[in-house]
Amino acid sequence: MVSGSPSPATRTLSTRSLLIIAAFGALGALLLIVVAPVTALLAALFPPAYAVAAGMHSVLPFLARRLVGFTWTTTIDFALVGILAIGFTPLGVLIVIPLVLTGVGFDLTLLLLLRRRGPLRLWHQLLAALVTAVLLFLVSLPVFSPHDLTPLLLLLTLAGRVVGQLAAAGIAWAIGGRVLRAGIMRPSTGVKAG
Repeated sequence: MVSGSPSPATRTLSTRSLLIIAAFGALGALLLIVVAPVTALLAALFPPAYAVAAGMHSVLPFLARRLVGFTWTTTIDFALVGILAIGFTPLGVLIVIPLVLTGVGFDLTLLLLLRRRGPLRLWHQLLAALVTAVLLFLVSLPVFSPHDLTPLLLLLTLAGRVVGQLAAAGIAWAIGGRVLRAGIMRPSTGVKAG
């Protein structure tokens, strides 16, 4: 990190960064809308499979955070996804709750991990994704049908959330690294290109 430059947690967002976040939010909403019928069916048939597949919705917000470098990027991105998708998903306005909760959990975890102003690393992103997996599992418990509340199915669903969120973080990290190495975007302060 260059001496005297603002930390990722304190600097302001540029118009360019906001446009990048908005683009990722719009793409994320489109993805959510397109796959909502399939994921709703998976949730009804076998919640652990849904838990793994739902991780795909975290790739773009996690990638936006890596590329933009601003602390609240993931939360803003997930909020945009939810707001844009409200009218097109079976959950309606309730879709915003798990999405924003995921963003806040991810961003707060990174904020705590990066408070010493070191660069964002893969293990930071994986640990933050693990936190989101637990949060998403907990927020999904009230919508489980009574016959799905068996210890084995709950454990498999939690494992599915962990796999889905860790995969999303890994994919976002790999794509972000390629974008940064290709020079498509310049690394933000505190963002490691590799």
